[in-house]
Amino acid sequence: MRSMKMTIGVGMLLLAGMTGGCASNSQNAAATGSTPVMASAKAPHAECLVCKYNADLACVDLSVDSQTPSTKYQGKTYYFCSDTCRKKFEKEPAKYLSQK
Repeated sequence: MRSMKMTIGVGMLLLAGMTGGCASNSQNAAATGSTPVMASAKAPHAECLVCKYNADLACVDLSVDSQTPSTKYQGKTYYFCSDTCRKKFEKEPAKYLSQK
């Protein structure tokens, strides 16, 4: 019984680690890369360029709303899955824009 509880506990930790991604640092799960593009008639979407650069596929494509972290760079608005990603982009925007 004890080993079963331990196995379940380890499994839950692994799952949390795999799904946490950088979006877990945010109140909101929205992302960026460019001005939001309508994925459907209801919800605009964008790419988080930081997550795309880091190949964090869980955070790349997210819905954009009024709480989505964003920044303006060279006249264009970029959206991010978290404030952490927004801050990384603001430090080195060329690094993340070069991958487009």
